[in-house]
Amino acid sequence: MDDLGLCAGIGRVHYDGVVAKNMSSGATVTAQARNAKSASTDVAPVRTVTADMRPEGSEESGVARGMKTSERIAATIVADIATQGLVPGDRLPNEAAMIERFQLGRGSVREALRILEVHGIIQLRSGPGGGPVVAAVRPRDVARTFSLYLNQVGATMGELVDARTFLEPFVARLAAEYQDPEGLKRLREALAREELIEDGDPRYIQAANDFHYVVGSMTGNRVVNLVATSLKELYTSRVVGGGLANETTAPSIRLEHRAIGEAILAGNGGLAEELMRVHMNLYLGRVRSLPGVGDSVITWS
Repeated sequence: MDDLGLCAGIGRVHYDGVVAKNMSSGATVTAQARNAKSASTDVAPVRTVTADMRPEGSEESGVARGMKTSERIAATIVADIATQGLVPGDRLPNEAAMIERFQLGRGSVREALRILEVHGIIQLRSGPGGGPVVAAVRPRDVARTFSLYLNQVGATMGELVDARTFLEPFVARLAAEYQDPEGLKRLREALAREELIEDGDPRYIQAANDFHYVVGSMTGNRVVNLVATSLKELYTSRVVGGGLANETTAPSIRLEHRAIGEAILAGNGGLAEELMRVHMNLYLGRVRSLPGVGDSVITWS
């Protein structure tokens, strides 16, 4: 892996791990944070879920009405993950056990598992000891699904820029006011990494992106966290992935990030919000000014 890929991976571990961690609490948080250091997408199994672990009083099949059979099975599995407090790496019952539980055909069960795999809810491992395993909630999976609907309605990159310009200052304020010790630690680390990379080094773009991912995960509101980091992923995959960031990134960005970060660390929500608003208007204004970017329709990818 080259340096740019390594730096991108570091950023992904940060925001993927953070979002997954915020879906649980207590020991689960610690376990996910520890697992995220080794891999953001593949976590070692923790435990196997059996039929006797279902909440007391739940229906044996748990299949709701009014949906396709495979969708009903998928919805029930998602409900199981939530109600049983499952975390990334936990094993779900194997295919045979699901067929027995739902009293439905193999095709419907496999289609249900495929639906959940496509949406990034589970991983399907092959070989001995394989089967469905709970996956981490990743902003890039949410962003990919979101991009399908945005493409369908004809939403543009300019509208995405507007949405981030509106949201990011609010996110900075919440991060400053929430003052989560673990989030503040990640922010210090992100600022330190950004500071160490020299101007002109291609890794700087990824380090700068990491700053926004970290701030987006610090609000204390899991809905806002996931929306902010998913929109950032949607933006990054098209602007940074398309090479456009090289045309809009300036040395002053690291100074702006430092000022915003210090305001957040100090708990000054008003200042953090204002500095982020100025920063986003300036930087995203450069992106908007690139020929053909603002009016281009967001693609599904």
